[in-house]
Amino acid sequence: MKVVSIDKGKSERGRTVLTIVPEDKEDLFAMYQIIDIGDVVIFKKLYTNKSEDTNKKTVTDLARIKLKILNREFDIKDEYLRYKGISCPDESGTENIDSEVPIGKYISFSIVYNHPITIYKSHFNKYAEQLLAEACEPESQADTAAVVLQEGISHICLLTASSTILKQKVEFSMPKKKNAKDVEKFEAKMEKFYRATYDAIVKQLDFDQIRMVIICSPGFYAKTLLTNIMKYASQDQNDLILKNEAIFVVAHCSTGYLQGISEVLKNPEYASLLEDTKFVKEALIFDDFLEHIETEDDKAWYGKTEIYKAAEMEAIDTLLITSNTLRSDDIAEREKNMDLIEQIKAQNGKVIVFSNFRDSGVELQHIGGFACLLKYPVPDLDDLANDAPPDTLITA
Repeated sequence: MKVVSIDKGKSERGRTVLTIVPEDKEDLFAMYQIIDIGDVVIFKKLYTNKSEDTNKKTVTDLARIKLKILNREFDIKDEYLRYKGISCPDESGTENIDSEVPIGKYISFSIVYNHPITIYKSHFNKYAEQLLAEACEPESQADTAAVVLQEGISHICLLTASSTILKQKVEFSMPKKKNAKDVEKFEAKMEKFYRATYDAIVKQLDFDQIRMVIICSPGFYAKTLLTNIMKYASQDQNDLILKNEAIFVVAHCSTGYLQGISEVLKNPEYASLLEDTKFVKEALIFDDFLEHIETEDDKAWYGKTEIYKAAEMEAIDTLLITSNTLRSDDIAEREKNMDLIEQIKAQNGKVIVFSNFRDSGVELQHIGGFACLLKYPVPDLDDLANDAPPDTLITA
C-alpha cells in the first residue's frame, strides 16, 4: 500500500485525513479494518445519472464523490471489498465535490487497485496506525518465511502476498569428494554450512511473528537442515525454536535458488498443507489456552472483567484478542482495548490478534473476544474481578 498523504487532526473538524493507494489483496484487508462505519471517503467512480428531460441514464466521466460510509461487504478470497454510503457535501457545505452528484444519494462502490482513496477518520487510533504502518512496510506483513537450499548454498527469505524478500544468503565453497579424506572434509564443511544457515535463521526471523517456515530443496537437504535446526536449538537451549517445531514444513523443489520457493507455492501437493499450517501458531496458542481451561489450573481465563483485572495485577503472559474486538463500533471501548494492549506490552506480556476470518478467531469471538494465559495461577480471578469496586477496574 502507498500512503500519498496523511494529516492528523488538522482538517475538517479535527479529523485525520489520509490518502492511500491499495495495491493487492492484503491491502484490502488493511482497508477493511481501517475504514469504519461513519467514516467519510472521497473516491473516483463512473457515475450514472438520469436526465430530468429525457429520463434516460447518462454516464459521466470519472466523478469525484464524497460519501459517508453506511455498510460494507468483504470477501478476501475473491478480493472483493465493497462499500455503500450516502453522498455528503464538500467543505463548502452546499454540494458534493462533483456537482453532478446530488447530496443525500445512496451510492455503492468497490475498492479498485492502484486508485487513490481519501479517508476522513474521526478516531484514528493506535491500532489503525499500526495497520497502516504494516500495510506500507512489506516485511511487517510477512508471517511466512522460507529457506531454500542445496549443497553449499541457502537463502533465508520472508514471503509477503506480493513478493519474496531475501534476508540473507549463506554460501560455502564445497570440496570435491575424490577420496575418503575429501569425504571427511566435505561432511565437516556441510556441518559448518548447516550451522551457518541455522545462525542466519535465528538472526533474521522473528519467531514471535512468523507463523510458518517452509524449508525446501532438491534431494534430502531440507529434511537434513530441519534435523540440524532442532539439534542446534537443543544445544543452544533455544526454547523459542523448540516450541515452534510444528511451524516448520519440509518441501521438495528442483533448485536451491529463489525459483524453488515459487515451485513449492504453486505446487498443489503442498497447497492445502501450507494453508493449514500458515496459522498453526495461533491454533497452538488457542489449544494451549483450552488445555489450561480444561485442567482448571487457573492459568487461563476469558471475559472482559477477568482480563482487565489480570492486567491490573500484571499477571498476563499472553493476551488473546480478536480483530473484531479491536475494531468495536463503540469508540470508547475500542480505545480502552488499545490501552489494555499497551499496558500488557509494558508489562512484558505478549499480544496475539486472532483474525475473525479463521476458525480460532471465530471460537475466541464466541467466548467474548478476550482470553489470556497468565504468568502464574490466579485462583478465583472471576470472583476477584466481580468483587472489585467498579472504579478500580478499567472496564471495557
